[in-house]
Amino acid sequence: MDASTILITGAGRRLGLFLARHYLSAGWRVIVHYNTRNEMPELEQQRYIQASRYMAFQADLTSSRSVEDLVNKIHKLNWDIDAVIHNASYFTADDPSANLNERWQLQQDMTSVHILAVDALTHQLMSHYRDGASIIAVTDVYADKPNQRFATYCAAKAGLQNLCLSYAQRFAPRIRVNAIQPGPIQFLPEHSDEYQKKVLSQSLLKRELGYDSILQGVEYLLAAKAVTGSILKIDGGRSSANHYEQTFNDS
Repeated sequence: MDASTILITGAGRRLGLFLARHYLSAGWRVIVHYNTRNEMPELEQQRYIQASRYMAFQADLTSSRSVEDLVNKIHKLNWDIDAVIHNASYFTADDPSANLNERWQLQQDMTSVHILAVDALTHQLMSHYRDGASIIAVTDVYADKPNQRFATYCAAKAGLQNLCLSYAQRFAPRIRVNAIQPGPIQFLPEHSDEYQKKVLSQSLLKRELGYDSILQGVEYLLAAKAVTGSILKIDGGRSSANHYEQTFNDS
């Protein structure tokens, strides 16, 4: 039997690249989608490509033509797929001063990345999914607790989450579909100390969780054969935290 195969979107950097490297080191074949750049060094890529265990394809998920091209390239590989991680994301705050066309375009782009591209990849690659395959969507704690500054992003992530819960019904029992809701996973260099402290103060564990925490969740969902249609919160307790200041005393 061929090696297990995983498709990871948004895997040119950060969390997606971390996951791609993990599954390559574990002996999987990995299909990587990236948007603007792939930060895996060329020599590292070539080593896995020569072993027929790695392929990376660029695609702009806001473009139906680019998504169609991505689908066709994956078809040509003719690799059976055991798992998919929909990790690609478009994160930006709303612009209160944006005009109608600008707001419309942002809504379209957010919907394309988080919903339309996911739907296209899911259905157009269905013939390659092995029985028992697992689809995992990386959503956000904002899918259930929206942030008005990021209203468009929150709505798109909520749509992705709802879409995948519907997929769990549609594709059962052959394919399992679940979602992961991350919280404060890993800060970027541009995040100030003040910003980091504020974000972490809103969680129960009050610490940066790291990419390993998401990997643990992915590994659980891949192995948990009785789990589908579930949302796994990996947020340090952020969704359960009391965001109101309270003082308890004996008086």
